[in-house]
Amino acid sequence: MSVKWIPIEKIQPLIHYEAFSITCFLLVLAYFFYYFVLKRLSSRRHGQLRHRFVITIAFVVLSGLTSGLHWLLFWQHLNIASYVGLIGLILGAVAIIKVAQIYVYLYLFFNNISTGVPRLIGNMFTVVFSLFIFGLIASSVFDLNIATVATTSAVFSLVLGLALQDTLGNFFSGLALQIDSPFQINDWVEIQNGDQKWVGQIHEVNWRATYLLSFSNEMTMFPNKTIAQSQLVILSHALRPVRLNHVFRFSFDTPIEAAKAALLEGVQGFPEVMDNPGASTLVTETTESWITIKVYYSLHDYGSRYRVGDAIISKIMTSIRKHELKLAHQTITVQS
Repeated sequence: MSVKWIPIEKIQPLIHYEAFSITCFLLVLAYFFYYFVLKRLSSRRHGQLRHRFVITIAFVVLSGLTSGLHWLLFWQHLNIASYVGLIGLILGAVAIIKVAQIYVYLYLFFNNISTGVPRLIGNMFTVVFSLFIFGLIASSVFDLNIATVATTSAVFSLVLGLALQDTLGNFFSGLALQIDSPFQINDWVEIQNGDQKWVGQIHEVNWRATYLLSFSNEMTMFPNKTIAQSQLVILSHALRPVRLNHVFRFSFDTPIEAAKAALLEGVQGFPEVMDNPGASTLVTETTESWITIKVYYSLHDYGSRYRVGDAIISKIMTSIRKHELKLAHQTITVQS
């Protein structure tokens, strides 16, 4: 007696050794590409990829063992072979999805060695590819008409969409942010929404929210919909880095060129300060009592602005004292 509700004659063509061999070959090829090409990845990314390889290998091995057990039971004419074959097919489908996911992350990491990759892109691919694979299995094994299922579930989809308005809004806002790419992972940004303002480093972007890491290492989660509706200032853009500045007021009789030279001397010697664009000075104000000069510079890592800024101000003060320049004093005129 055979099991009727699982058509074994449709399962067996899908779990032949050719599919298993191709999956193993693609997995080995992906590992060689990772091992020999992506050596400059960060330790965090190495950990992520190795974890994905381990999980994928586990699914490949389990699918191979289950498929082999299916054929063994089939040759012995045992009814349970249909169930084992279906389990092996599902495990094999998951293994294929995992291998495809590895290739997506290899491609993303290869094109973004120095910057992070939002997890949303990988998640989007996984969802779409999984629906395709399992839809193909349902259609091939159980003769399920996908078009009919999609049509009959239209009302349910409408009700579900209304119930998940905020969730779907965050999802599509996150997708729009990825397409527009106003920032990358590890960029420093300023988010202004109404009267509130936050500054931090982009840590992660997923289907629901964007995570911001502040200077004090506080992790803040912003719904993607809020990010899309807020004013964004990119503080660490690779092509146009933000110019930081410090303001100094010198007494009116101080030679301007000597004061500028002292300020520039205080900025030199810091590896965190960018050479291009280099440091510069600018006279911004003159009064009867003082001359105001700003010194500008850019940093390779915007996150070090306070630490480097403290060191630069200290060095500038040392330079001012060395050249015997006078800073302005606040003067108060009292009229009697």
